[in-house]
Amino acid sequence: MKKTAITAAAIVFSVLICNSQEKPFLSDIWSYLENPAVFERNQVEGHVPMVPWSNADQALKGNPEKSPYRLSLNGIWRFHYSDTPEGVVPGFFNERFNDRSWDTIRVPSNWEMKGYGDPLFRNVTTPFKPDPPKVPREYNPTGSYRRTFNIPSAWKNREIFLRMEKTASASFVWINGRELGYNEGGQEPAEYNITSYVRSGRNTIAVVVYKYSDGYYLEDQDYWRLAGIFDDVWLYSAPKTHIFDWAAVTDLDDNYTDAMLNLTVAVRNNDGIPANNMQIRATLYDSEMKAVKTMLTGKFSVMPDSLTEVGISENITAPALWSAEKPNLYKLTFELIDPEGVTEVVSGRIGFKETEIRDQVFYLNGKPVKLNGINSHMQHPVTGHVMDEATIRKDMEIFKRFNINCVRTSHYPPVIKYLELADEYGIYIVDETGDEAHATEYLSRNPDWEQMYRERSRKMVLRDRNHPSVLFWSAGNESGEGDNICAVIDEGKKYDATRYWMYGGNAALHHCEDIIGPRYPQLRDLYTKVFNIPVSEDPRPSFLDEYLAVTGNGGGALDDYWELFYNNPRSMGGAIWDFVSTGISEKIRTLKDSSPNNVQT
Repeated sequence: MKKTAITAAAIVFSVLICNSQEKPFLSDIWSYLENPAVFERNQVEGHVPMVPWSNADQALKGNPEKSPYRLSLNGIWRFHYSDTPEGVVPGFFNERFNDRSWDTIRVPSNWEMKGYGDPLFRNVTTPFKPDPPKVPREYNPTGSYRRTFNIPSAWKNREIFLRMEKTASASFVWINGRELGYNEGGQEPAEYNITSYVRSGRNTIAVVVYKYSDGYYLEDQDYWRLAGIFDDVWLYSAPKTHIFDWAAVTDLDDNYTDAMLNLTVAVRNNDGIPANNMQIRATLYDSEMKAVKTMLTGKFSVMPDSLTEVGISENITAPALWSAEKPNLYKLTFELIDPEGVTEVVSGRIGFKETEIRDQVFYLNGKPVKLNGINSHMQHPVTGHVMDEATIRKDMEIFKRFNINCVRTSHYPPVIKYLELADEYGIYIVDETGDEAHATEYLSRNPDWEQMYRERSRKMVLRDRNHPSVLFWSAGNESGEGDNICAVIDEGKKYDATRYWMYGGNAALHHCEDIIGPRYPQLRDLYTKVFNIPVSEDPRPSFLDEYLAVTGNGGGALDDYWELFYNNPRSMGGAIWDFVSTGISEKIRTLKDSSPNNVQT
C-alpha cells in the first residue's frame, strides 16, 4: 500500500526552531541574512492550504475566499523603499508609528514593477560577485510594509494564522509591534500562528523585505530578479483543536479499474487540555457533487499542544480516472467531530491516478505517456512575477489548442491557482523545487546548505501533493551535481512516496533521480547514448526537460526529435524552452547622442 507522511514535518520544524537565533530582528540582520543555518523562525510547519468552514454544505459549495474564517490582507499597504537595509526607518514596526508620509503600494506586487529599485535580468551570474553566504551591503534593496486589519469578534477563542505565499527573498514580520517570525525563500510559503499576538478589532502588521539574502544563492534562475510581497497574504482561523493537514493517495488495482482511497488526516490540539473522543468523517463527491462514499474513523484523542495522525482507507469502485485527456475531479470534505457535534469542516479536490516506471517506461494509469511539454516562468510583462487567473487561463487554453499537455514550472513551484487550473484543464505539471545555484553550483556539495535545500523541497511537496496535475517532481535546476540534490529528493519522498523525481542538471543524468535527461542532446547521441541503453544497465525513463530553445532561432528539428520520441519506449517526450517571452513593459526613453556620430537613440 502506498503511504504518505505528515508528522515528520513537525519533527523537522522543531529542530529548525532549536537552531534558530533569538536576537532582536534588527539588532544584527546579518546573522540572519548571511547564515545558511537560519532560514526560518517561528513558522508553522508546511501543509496543504485549507480554509475552515462551519458545515459540510458550505465547504462543498462555497468559494474559499468567502469563508467567514478567512481574511485577505491583499490590497493597499503603506510602503517605504531604501537602497540599503540601513535605510529602514527605526521603529517602523511599532504599533503607534506614524506612516502617513509613506508611499502606498499594492500587495501582491514586485516593487520594481511599481517604480522602486531596478528590475534586473540575469541568467547564470548573480547581480553581484558571489561569495556565499555573504550578500551586498552597499546595495541591497529593502522594502518596509505596514497595514492594519480587523480581527472579527467571531474569531474569539480560535487559533489565528497568517499565511504569506511568496515573498522575495527574506522577510521579518511583526504583529502589533511584537516580533513574529522570519523567512527566506522567495517561492515558498511562510505561515505563522499569530493567536497570542492579536486582539479582537484593529491590529497592525509590519514586514521588512530584503532583496538579497544567503537564500538568494538558491534563487539564481534565468529570469527577472524582482523583490517584494508578490503573492497572496491572508489570515484564517480554526478551532483550538483543528484539522491541520490531509493527504490522499489513490492506489489503483492491477486492472486500473477500482481504487483504494487512502486518506491521512492530521489533527492538532493547541489547547491546554486533551481533546478526547474525536472523529473524522470524510465524504467523497463526484463531479456532479453526488456523494460516492462516506468514511468514518474510530474515536481518537489529541494531547495538549500536539498532533495526532489518523488514517482511513476505502475501496472505490470504478472511479473516473484523471488524465490530461479526461481530467476527472472529485471533491473531499473532512468533518472534525467531538462529542457535541461537528466543530470544523475543510475540503479539497483529488483525482484518481497512479504513475509507475517499469523497464524504462513511464506509465500513467497503466498506459505509456508521451509529454509534449513546455517550460514556463511565472512572469507577466506588466505585473512581473504576480500572476492573475485570467492570464493563467489564457495560457492553458493555448496549451490545449496546440496539444501541449505538460508544463515544467521552471524553476520553482507555481502559484497555487496555476495548479488548481491545471487540475481542471488537464495539464501535466512537473513541479520544480525552487533551488538553482547556477553561479555557485558547488553549494550542492556543501553540507552547510543541505537543510536549506531540504526545506524548499519539503514546503513544495507538503503544499502541492494533493494536486492530481502534479505528474512528478523536479529537484531543481542547474544547482550542481552534489549530494544536496539527493537530499532534496530524499526529503520530498518522506512526504510523497507516490511520485517520481527528475533533476534539471546540466549533466546527462544524476544518480539520485528516478527520471533521467539529458537536455539539449544531439539527435545521434540521444539515440545511441540514451534510447539504445538496455534496461539492465539503467532502468530509468528519459524526459528531456529542455531540448529546444525557441527564445532565439532554436526551434529546428522538432519533427526529428518527435520521431525518436515516438519510436523509443524509453522516451517520455520533452519540454521546449520556453513558452512566452519573459520581457517586461518599460517606457521608451529618448536619449541624445553627445558624440560627433549623432546616432539616434
